[in-house]
Amino acid sequence: MTVEELVKQHIETELLWERKIDLELDTNLTQIVDSAGILSLAMWMENTFEFSIEIDKLAADDFASIRRLAAWIRSNAPEGHADRAGRTAP
Repeated sequence: MTVEELVKQHIETELLWERKIDLELDTNLTQIVDSAGILSLAMWMENTFEFSIEIDKLAADDFASIRRLAAWIRSNAPEGHADRAGRTAP
């Protein structure tokens, strides 16, 4: 799975709470995910991509869309962690 697919799947299954929203890569997440959801998403990102996130270094723009969030993850995760997340061993 790509980083975008992992983020999309997590938001749909864990943060939408049965709301039916058709998420696209450029859907505005700031209107969908509340502040508690952002904290939950940050904790999930730490566990999934194996790096520590300083909440005060996150900007609202980083959560603007799945595409922007995936780019932020790729630029902040340790080298290779974003690409390995979600993959199963052969």
